[in-house]
Amino acid sequence: MSEQGHRLNKKDTPGGIITARAFKYAGSFYDFADEKFPELKGYPPDNARATLLQAAIIVSTLILMERRSRGAGSNDLHNGVALAFAPSVRDRHLAAIQDLSCSLLQRDRGGLKPVEIPSFSTLADAPDAKLMSSIGLWLTHAIAKKKQLEPADLKIAAAAGRSAWTSAAMIVRMLGARGGAER
Repeated sequence: MSEQGHRLNKKDTPGGIITARAFKYAGSFYDFADEKFPELKGYPPDNARATLLQAAIIVSTLILMERRSRGAGSNDLHNGVALAFAPSVRDRHLAAIQDLSCSLLQRDRGGLKPVEIPSFSTLADAPDAKLMSSIGLWLTHAIAKKKQLEPADLKIAAAAGRSAWTSAAMIVRMLGARGGAER
């Protein structure tokens, strides 16, 4: 009860808002993408698709938040995001967030604690287009379960990367308007 109550009290914190909005945006992307990209139907069925896109949106948001604050408060924000997940789904969501984070940071996930999201300070100067592309490629590889992507997969990767980044930008603006970026 204490951990569950602790999580519920954090739902209006930046970490709670980030996870909730990422969940909402992830669901709406697949509604759109299923229509626009019939190739998605050829991918193996996967209940984790929304989790993977939610992870992409969360990581994108954290990168943008760290850029905005120049890293100030990022440990608290990352911890707030990690603790915003219900204990029953936390491991699955954090695994996806850690996989993407380590892919972007080009580091080994083995050095991370189970409830840890690494700093993105080394990505502060990376071009948005490069980050969107890398995020979209990671996401498409994870969903398609292919080592080599075909041209149709690359279109999906580009759309997924843009969607994650755009969703993150909306979350950052919303948190800024609420004064949440400084918390």
